[in-house]
This record gives sequence, structure tokens and C-alpha cells, in this order.
Amino acid sequence: MLTTLKRWSGLDRATLLYAAGLAGSAWLAFTIAASLHVQNAYWAAMPIFVVAQSSRGLLLERAFYRLVGTAIGAGLGFAIVRTGHPMVQLGCLAVVVAIGAGLTHLLRGVHSYGTFMVGMTSAVVVLPSVLSPQHATEIATARVECTFIGVAVVTLVMGLITPGSRRDAFYQRARRLAAEAIAFAAVAVEGKPGAPPDSAEHSVLGEIADVDALAVMVSAGSVEGYRRLRHVNSLVAAAIEIMAAGRD
Repeated sequence: MLTTLKRWSGLDRATLLYAAGLAGSAWLAFTIAASLHVQNAYWAAMPIFVVAQSSRGLLLERAFYRLVGTAIGAGLGFAIVRTGHPMVQLGCLAVVVAIGAGLTHLLRGVHSYGTFMVGMTSAVVVLPSVLSPQHATEIATARVECTFIGVAVVTLVMGLITPGSRRDAFYQRARRLAAEAIAFAAVAVEGKPGAPPDSAEHSVLGEIADVDALAVMVSAGSVEGYRRLRHVNSLVAAAIEIMAAGRD
């Protein structure tokens, strides 16, 4: 039956397992929230599809920042609600959202997700209190509870079936990048007309951009990964410098 399903859908076993895990996580989160009589229990299924990632490290780190960002945002939101005046509430919310949005562009990788969640959760708590004050606390509390339930479920369920980051393959790619940068500089130093070609330079620079973008993602959820991240960043910077030196 599984073979027939794979042939019919055009998906491999890993993809089908991942899809089943997402569906099962969403169903389980909704069931838990409904059994606890949380208002709008379907909200518990929403974080499942946002937190799930392609590697276990990314999943764990994204779940962590989702929880921390939600907790801080909820705290700020409820504090803003206690001011009582709608215009003051909207003004304070605008400041929190602006700071969160700004930090989202300053922080790299998964770290920015936490500040994004602070701003979004604050809005989820404050806006209902402005539009519908009589039910604001219940709605906001239910949304926060559903977020915690959904994140806990997706972390436990998807953490079992999501593969780990391929850090070894990434580090090998970084080493090849260093060798390519040195080879490019060596050819450039020879000073032969038309050597190295622009296409070679573009290729190495493209590889540098890819390695730099992947470095934080590959390191997510690993103490060892973050320890080695600074070495990767140094290697990327050195590759750019040696290519520039070869061109001079």
C-alpha cells in the first residue's frame, strides 16, 4: 500500500513520513487543546506548520525562540492592556512592534524569530482588547496557551522523525571554498591576460554567499555548531580578502 501511495503521489518515503508527522502533530495539538477546553482550540494546530523545519537543530531552536518570544510578547501585551486607554495601548504596541521588527533585521538566522514573535504576540494580546474589551483577556490567553501546546507537540513529535543537520558535509564545503579562493588568488597573482576569467570569480563569490547564508542555519541547535561558527565566519572573510589581494 505504501508503495502504491508513493507511486501515485510522486513522493518518497521520507516526504510521506514528514507529511504524516505534520498531520499527526496538528491533530494531536488540536485534541489536547480541545480536551483542556481551551477557547478556539484550532489555534493549537497553527504553530505546527510554522515551527517544523528541515533539520532537528533548526526545529529545536525555532521552537525555543517561539516559546520565549511568545512568553515575552504576552507579558508585554498584558502590561500594555493594563494601561487602560486605547490610544496609549496602540502607541505602546507600535513601539514594541517597531523594536521587534528592527531587531528582526539586525539578528541573523533563527535568533530573529524570537524578536518577531515578541512583536506579533504583543499585537495578538493588545488588539482584541481595543476592538472587543469584554473578551480580550480570554481570547489572548487562549491564543498563548494554544501556542505553547502546539510548540510542545511539534517539538516532541517532529523531533523524532526530523533528520539532524548535515554539518560534516557543510564543513567539507567550506574547506573546498577556501581551496577555491586560494586557487583563484594564485592564478590572479600570475598576471596572465584574461586569467582568471570573470566566470571563475563569480562562481567563487556565489559559493561564499551560499556558505555564509547557510552557516547559522547549519549551526542551529548545536553548542559545537555555534562554537565552530566563528571559524566558518573567519574563513569566509579570509576567502574574500585573499581573492581581493590576488586581484591587486
